[in-house]
Amino acid sequence: MTNGTAPQDSTEAAARECVVSLIASLADNKAALGRAYADWGVSAPTLESAVAAAAMAQDELGHARSTYPVLKALAPDLADDGEVETGRNLALLDRELPDWTSLVAANLVIDGFLTTFVASCAESSIPQLAQRARKILQEERSHRIHAEAWLRRLCRAGERQRSLMIERVQEAWDHAARWIGPDDDPGLLGAIEFGMLDRGAADQREVMREWLAGSLAAEEVTIELEEPREWSQWDPERRRWSP
Repeated sequence: MTNGTAPQDSTEAAARECVVSLIASLADNKAALGRAYADWGVSAPTLESAVAAAAMAQDELGHARSTYPVLKALAPDLADDGEVETGRNLALLDRELPDWTSLVAANLVIDGFLTTFVASCAESSIPQLAQRARKILQEERSHRIHAEAWLRRLCRAGERQRSLMIERVQEAWDHAARWIGPDDDPGLLGAIEFGMLDRGAADQREVMREWLAGSLAAEEVTIELEEPREWSQWDPERRRWSP
């Protein structure tokens, strides 16, 4: 006899698996960003920016530390003590960021994508996730202000610096835009259906595209932030793209 609830159970399980993967990667990327910001806490171009980098590092490491327990509650096998990284950060964050412009781009694009995802979880049907998301969003406001201010500053620093800024933003986009996954991913669609998050992949990318393109347009910079079409080098388990 066929169980009539089996298809729904299967869909919900896939949705939960997708969200667990996203939370694990969110935490790992927050930890990686925290280390990247900390690296620049003593070598930023100004004392003010060094202090800001150190403060953002503290925030991001705190976000990671407080997100791992959410992961542990949902998938104990992925985080034995609630604080262990699972190797799911973006490939771009495997190495030190080579220059201050790269850090600004990471703040803009990578942290921007993570924050957009977090915003989609603020009313999640998973209580632990919704609570953590709302707290992270409060602390991310200053990061966005910092990113926008430095974007303006670097775009006005001459053609060479402006070109480097565009290059770094594009590189970060190529990695971060794939993080959420394809828009037709069944697990992601199921997560929306069950209220675990409220915005799909293409919608999240569009939010970021409008913000980034608008911020750059204000500095008379045009950039093509395309919807990802090539997924052969994307690892769905680790949520990372290797060009």
